[in-house]
Amino acid sequence: ILSAEGVALSLISKFNQKQLPRASELEWLVSEEDAPQALLPLPKSWPINPDDTQDIPVTPLRGTREWAPPRPQIILTLHSAPTRKVLMDKQDYRCAGCGMRVAPQYASKFRYCHYLGRYFCTGCHTNQVSIIPARIIHKWDFVRYPVSNFCYRLIEQMYTDPLFRIFEINRNITKRTKNLEIVRKYVIGLHYMKDYIMNCRFAENVQECLITEKPFIASDPDIYSLDNLVNIRNGEMKRRLRFLAEISWRHILECQLCSARGFICEICQKQDIIFPWQQRTVSRCKRCGTCFHSACWNKENPCIRCQRIEKRNNNI
Repeated sequence: ILSAEGVALSLISKFNQKQLPRASELEWLVSEEDAPQALLPLPKSWPINPDDTQDIPVTPLRGTREWAPPRPQIILTLHSAPTRKVLMDKQDYRCAGCGMRVAPQYASKFRYCHYLGRYFCTGCHTNQVSIIPARIIHKWDFVRYPVSNFCYRLIEQMYTDPLFRIFEINRNITKRTKNLEIVRKYVIGLHYMKDYIMNCRFAENVQECLITEKPFIASDPDIYSLDNLVNIRNGEMKRRLRFLAEISWRHILECQLCSARGFICEICQKQDIIFPWQQRTVSRCKRCGTCFHSACWNKENPCIRCQRIEKRNNNI
């Protein structure tokens, strides 16, 4: 059986003594425009033996070409007022949850999800209600809105996880609630106090109280969970943190071991002991962590302790 390659090689062998033209110099005897029949298109699919597909690596795809199921994602943007016809046109009159298509005259049966900003069928949206993270962060709105079953489970799963840097997302959020600013000061103070309390062998009773809030206090003090925000709104978080701050501060003042870990301002040399959580009167060097009186500290001048450390390192 002659192959196309074999025929081509046999033809080329007849011209051993001649120099063949370059491919760019070749001209077709009949152009593609003059050909009576267009090139046959490649098929989009072809039948194969089912037994041959067992060893072929398969990449799973989400949904189809026209629709894909919703993904677990944190949505922090506010959705504009829903216009059913516009949104249903964008969704191609399909349910955002299962992809079921509906005739335009039955689109009014679909239900709006305030978290995802899409319409769902009555099977994927059973009128469950939930708080919406974006509405809490931007408007301090804790009203429960109808959401799809998928989004209801998603919000439940993230409820206790510290995920939201609310002060970076909305810098003006403290104007909507005083409790949040008060809680933030307690959290920052306890964030520093915990290092003293948890390393003191005389603070066992206070340590037991701090352990209950340790995951929240130990992490970045500017990251909050939905559970934290709900407790801030109802005042529970403020009462709890105020109690912890009072017993921690009382222990540090009365404990010689903890007091010895305080700072004396190296600028004015006053003998009163200062601590990093005294935010109104104390400033802290971001490089070495030394504390100074805010009235004495000038950020434009170099830190005295940093200079001393650098000089000692240079002498070594």
